[in-house]
Amino acid sequence: MQQFPTRDIVQYDSCHTATRMKPELPEQSHYAGKAQELRERFQSGLLSELLPYPHFVVWKYTLESGKLKKRPFNPKTHLPSKTNDPSTWTDLHQSLKALATGRYNGIGFVFSESDPFSGTDLDACVSKEGSIAPWAKEIITTLATYTEYSPSKLGVHCLTNASLPGKGKKVGEIEMYSTDRFFTVTADHVPETPTTIEHRQEAIEVLYRRFIPQVEERVIQNTRVGGGSGGALTELPEEAANDQVLQRLLRGDMTGYSSQSSADFVLALKLLHWTGDNVELTRKLFVQSGLYREEKTERKTGATTYLDMTIYNALRKRRNPPQRR
Repeated sequence: MQQFPTRDIVQYDSCHTATRMKPELPEQSHYAGKAQELRERFQSGLLSELLPYPHFVVWKYTLESGKLKKRPFNPKTHLPSKTNDPSTWTDLHQSLKALATGRYNGIGFVFSESDPFSGTDLDACVSKEGSIAPWAKEIITTLATYTEYSPSKLGVHCLTNASLPGKGKKVGEIEMYSTDRFFTVTADHVPETPTTIEHRQEAIEVLYRRFIPQVEERVIQNTRVGGGSGGALTELPEEAANDQVLQRLLRGDMTGYSSQSSADFVLALKLLHWTGDNVELTRKLFVQSGLYREEKTERKTGATTYLDMTIYNALRKRRNPPQRR
């Protein structure tokens, strides 16, 4: 492990007696300054909309499979943080305090159903000279909300007061999330963009749906499963394309549903109907749908999983007869 040189900090009392204090690592000094800079930017009013929500974490780079990943940590316990577990998040003060120790590379904010925000991440859109690519400028202008540079300064994050019409997705260099994800927070504001997080529900929906056709195409392709023998079902009936409820749920659109669980249950019902009670295919198609969230879908429920229990309950309670056997 690399050893950093230390510098002795000497403090003098009123009698000019020198007292040698604990040596400070340059790394710690750097991040202590970074934490103070962030604190001052928040105190100036920047990102004040986030302060009421104890959704802050710290993050650091970790090397995984030869690639650097940003992994979130609980500022209080210093254990890994989970984006679906609020007990592993905390307030801004605690996250800045943890950052100042030098153990982490930055702070972040977790988007969840209990806050009104969403984040749009535009990767690899800033040149080394600092100019922003035209395609990213168009999105930034359309959203017209608080925008900041990413830690690498090669991308930008746009924060909006809006929720996505479906599950968060990554398409090319664009990522959009409103739940179960954390975004790094740099407070490195992009000039000539608003300094406030604006209400942009309509703009977010329009931007999100611009990429839906690509997602829909993958869903349609994924419904055509491999062959099989003995008359096994190889694809959904063509009539399933006309089932608008099914198609919306496959895209991850939960509009009109009171909760994720309600939408999950209806999708399970629909898939069972169109697959002729083929539980294995129903599960496969659900996993490939826009409603799939690994943390929840694969969560253990007794000896089974949340998804398998949902399919089992739907199979018992479904009233409509299956389309095929």
